[in-house]
Amino acid sequence: MGVIATRQPPPIGRSELTDVVARARAGDAAAQAALFERFAPSLSGMLARLLRSVADAEDALQDTFLVAFEKLDRLHDPAGVEGWLMQIAIFQAHRRFRRRRFLRLFGLDHAVRDVSLQQLATPAVAPDVRAELGLLDELLERLPLVDRVPWMLRYIEGYELADVAVACRCSLATAKRRIAAAQARVAAHVKTEDNDG
Repeated sequence: MGVIATRQPPPIGRSELTDVVARARAGDAAAQAALFERFAPSLSGMLARLLRSVADAEDALQDTFLVAFEKLDRLHDPAGVEGWLMQIAIFQAHRRFRRRRFLRLFGLDHAVRDVSLQQLATPAVAPDVRAELGLLDELLERLPLVDRVPWMLRYIEGYELADVAVACRCSLATAKRRIAAAQARVAAHVKTEDNDG
């Protein structure tokens, strides 16, 4: 989705990444900082868009890297560190979703939802597109998480289907099915809005 502003990290070579991961595994603080600087901006943006909260995204990002540095020895392919970090980040997002659901049962969910697709749109976006993003945001909020997260990873974040499946810890077929379920709801929304105009 070209209207959403996302931060993409600069490319890094496979051999350089392998070296940085190896040093980070050995406890090298500079290498760990390099991994954080390389991947934190894109993960932070993704988490903010999924969680709709800057504070929740910051907490989830911190937990993502704490878990990652603790379990870095379990990463089999250093070149796959980005997908592995994304998988941990998605797990952290789901932890927060479950916590919100639990708190909502008791009327205790007071989290500030301060991130929306409208707010993340690039400045050049026309007002009617910005309004449509607001409606899409409301629709996405009503989707089941198992469908919403893969759809957002695919269409908002722009990840390939295989990467979405890895991040969501499911098969490629399951990721496709979940994305299709969400897309059917989105398409019905877009079609309805077009017909109303």
